[in-house]
Amino acid sequence: MKLIVKILLGIFTLLLLVFVAAYSWIKGTAPTYEGQKTFKSLSQAVEIYYDDFGVPHIYAENAEDGYFALGYAHAQERLFQMVMIRRATSGRLSEILGKDLIKTDEVMLSLGIGQAAEKSSDLAFEDSQKTINKQAQAYLDGINAFIDEDNLPIEFKLIGFKPEHFKPVDIYKAIGYMSLSFTSALSLEPMMSNIYNTLGEEYLVDFLQDSASNSNLYDNEDSEIMSSIIKPLDLQEILPIPIWEGSNNWVMGKDRSESRKVLLANDTHIKYSQPAVWFEANLNYPGFEMSGYYLAGVPFAIIGHNSNLGWGITIFPFDNMDLYRERTNPENPDQYWHNGRWHDFAVKSFDIKVKGAEDVDFKIRYSIHGPEMNPVYESMSTLESNPVCLWWSLHDIKTTSLEALYEINKAKDFDEFQQAMHLIDIVGLNVVYGDTDDNIALWASGKIPIRDASVNSKLILDGADSTKDFKAYYSFDKNPAIINPEDGFICTSNDAPIRVDGIEYPGYYYPGYRANRIKQLANSRNKWSLESMKTIQNDVKSERDLKLRNLILKVSNTKLLSSEGATYAKAINYFYEWNGEYQVNSVGASIFTSSIYNILKLAMLDELGEKQFADVMNSMPVRSSIERLFLNRNSPWWDNINTKDIVETRNEILAAGFKNALFELQKYLGDDFNSWQWGKLHTLTHVHPIGRKEPFDMIFNVGPFADRGGNEVVLKEAFKYNGHGPYKVFSGPAMRMLVDFANPATSFSILPTGQSGNFVSPHYKDQARMFINGKYRTLELDKEKVKSGSLLELIP
Repeated sequence: MKLIVKILLGIFTLLLLVFVAAYSWIKGTAPTYEGQKTFKSLSQAVEIYYDDFGVPHIYAENAEDGYFALGYAHAQERLFQMVMIRRATSGRLSEILGKDLIKTDEVMLSLGIGQAAEKSSDLAFEDSQKTINKQAQAYLDGINAFIDEDNLPIEFKLIGFKPEHFKPVDIYKAIGYMSLSFTSALSLEPMMSNIYNTLGEEYLVDFLQDSASNSNLYDNEDSEIMSSIIKPLDLQEILPIPIWEGSNNWVMGKDRSESRKVLLANDTHIKYSQPAVWFEANLNYPGFEMSGYYLAGVPFAIIGHNSNLGWGITIFPFDNMDLYRERTNPENPDQYWHNGRWHDFAVKSFDIKVKGAEDVDFKIRYSIHGPEMNPVYESMSTLESNPVCLWWSLHDIKTTSLEALYEINKAKDFDEFQQAMHLIDIVGLNVVYGDTDDNIALWASGKIPIRDASVNSKLILDGADSTKDFKAYYSFDKNPAIINPEDGFICTSNDAPIRVDGIEYPGYYYPGYRANRIKQLANSRNKWSLESMKTIQNDVKSERDLKLRNLILKVSNTKLLSSEGATYAKAINYFYEWNGEYQVNSVGASIFTSSIYNILKLAMLDELGEKQFADVMNSMPVRSSIERLFLNRNSPWWDNINTKDIVETRNEILAAGFKNALFELQKYLGDDFNSWQWGKLHTLTHVHPIGRKEPFDMIFNVGPFADRGGNEVVLKEAFKYNGHGPYKVFSGPAMRMLVDFANPATSFSILPTGQSGNFVSPHYKDQARMFINGKYRTLELDKEKVKSGSLLELIP
C-alpha cells in the first residue's frame, strides 16, 4: 500500500512539475509591457507607455524610430493575425493548416489579391528613400525584430512553423484583404441570372432593395434588383480571418453639440474573430500625433484622430466587379471569342504546398477580362457551361491606397485631408470627417467604374461583346460628397448614394433602416454629448419590425391561438407588448425572429427546395427585402405551387408562419415563456482560428455571451435565421469610437475582446464584458496622464 501511495505521489509530483514548466514556458511568450529592449536599427530611444488596457502610447524622436516601435508593439500582440492575413491573401494556408484549406487557397489564388499586391508594391517601392517608404519599411523592421527574438506566441508552436520576415508586398496584401468586402458580386450576379431562368422575372420584384436613407446623401430610390437562388461563395465561412460587412458612422456639427464643437462617431461592422480586426495605438514624434485603429500589417491608421481632426469609415459598396460569360471555340476549348476574333486563354500554374499531403498543381485560366471562376465556384459550374471570368478593379489598378493612408495620417487640416481622398481606389469608403475648426464632411471615396449604358452589372455579361467591357473610372469630382451641410449632420450605414450629375452607382447597398434610425435619434434632441451619443451606438430598436409585428398580429386569429393553451396566450401577450427592441430579456424579439423564418419558409420552400432555401433565406437581398415582400399581397411567393387549384394568400401564410413559430419555440424552449428570452437564443462567441476545433476552443475562444442587437438595428449583431435558434452572432461592431473636438485628448473607445491576440496576455479579453454590455473605455492622450502606465523603453 505504501508503495502504491509513493508511486501515485511520484506521478502527481511529475505531472505537477510538467504543468508548472509548461505554464512557465507559455507565460514566457506573453508580450512585454515594461523594461528595456535594445535594437541596433534604432537611432534614438523610444518610450512606449501602456495604459490599463494595453494600448501603446509611443513617443519617439523621429518618424522612423516611431514606426519601428509601432511595428514591434503591433507584432508582439498580433503577429499570428498578420501571418494569417498574409497567407490567406497569398493562397498559402494549406501549407501550415493542411488539406482542409486547399479550396480556400484555390479561391484566393483565383481572386488574385497576392498577384495584384506584387504589382502595386513593385511600383510603389521603386524609390526606397521616399518618406512614405522609409516609414513603412521601419514598421516592417519592427515586426521582423519581434520575429527575430524567437519568442513567438503559442499558435506558432502548435502549428509548428516560424514566420518569414515581412516585406513591403505584405502591406499591399493586407490592404487587398480589405477589398474582400466587395466580393458580393461573385454570389449575386450568377444568382440573378439563375432566378431569371428558373422562376421568372415576377419573382424578382420583392427582392428590390430599399435604399432609403438620410436625406443628406441618400435618396429613396430603389437600388438594383438582386436575388439569391444558388449557394453563394461564402468567404466568411471558408476564411480564418474576418471580412468587413458593414458599419455606421456619423458626425455632428457644433450647433448640435453641448460642447459647441464637432462630435464624431464610428463603429465598423466586421465578422467577429479572436482577436478582433483593430489594434489601437497612439503614435507621437516631433510634428506628428495620431491615435488610431490599425490593421494587422499596415503601418498607417485606417481610422483615427489627433488634436486637430479625426475621421471614421464605413464601406461604400459600389460594384467594382463584373462577371463575363466567355464564348469558347467549339474546335478549340482553349480559345474564347472577343471583339471579332479568337483569343487564347492565358494559363498560370500555382504550386499549393499542403501540410501532411502532396502538393497541388493548381491552374488558372485567364481571359482578357480576368481569371476563370468556374473551378472554384461549384454553383457557377452548375449555372454556366461556358467559362465565367472575373473583372475586378483590384486587378486593373496599381493601388495608391497606402499613399492615401499616409496622406490622411499626416494631414493637419481640412484641405490636406480632402486632398488625400482621391487617392483611395480599390476599397470604397464613406469617410466622415470632423475638426477643431468646426468643419464636418463626407467623401464617398474609391474609383467607381464607368460602364456602357446597356450594361446591367448585376447580370453575368456577354464576354464576346466588347461594348460590355469596363470603360474607365469616374473622376473623383463625380463621387458623392457633403461638406458642412446646413443641418449639421452627416451619417452613413452602407446605404445607396444619391446620383451626382445624374450618375447612378450600381452596388450592393444595405437598406436604409440603420441610417434612418440614427437620423431619427439624432433629431430627437437639440444638443448631444459623447455620453448621450453612446445611446445611439447601443440602440437596438427596429421600427420596421414593429410594423411587421402589427401586420402579423392583424392577420392572425390570436383568439383562437390563445384558446389552444396558456403558453400561447402568454406568448401572444408578450408579442403584443413588444416595443421592437432586441434586448437580452426580450421575448417578443424571439417570437418575431422565429416568425420571420417560418413565414418565409412557407412562402419559399416550395419554389426552392430544402437545399437552397437556407442559403436564400440568409442572403443579404432577402434579409433586406422582408418588408417589401410582406407588404406585397400579390407576390407570387405566397402561393404554394404544390397545391393544385388552390391559391394561398399572403394573410394565410403570415398567420400560419406565426403559429408555426410559437409551436417551434414551445417545442425547443418549453412551456415557460420566460425562457424564450432573446439573450438565450442570440449569443456571441469570439472564435480564434485555432479555436475552431476542440479542445482548443476552451483555450482560445472568448464567450459565449448573451447578446443584444439584431440584423437591421443600429447595434447590428448579425445572425442567420432559423426556426427557433440558437442565433449565433457572426458579425458586429469591431470597435466603437466617440470623439468630441472640444477635448480630443479624451475620447471613448472599446474593442470586442482586447488589444492582444496572445491568450496569456492580460489584455486578451479584458474588454469583452464591457463591450457586450455597451460600455466604453476612456482613452487619454495627454502624456502626463499616459505616463501613469507601464513603460517599455526601446533603446539603440
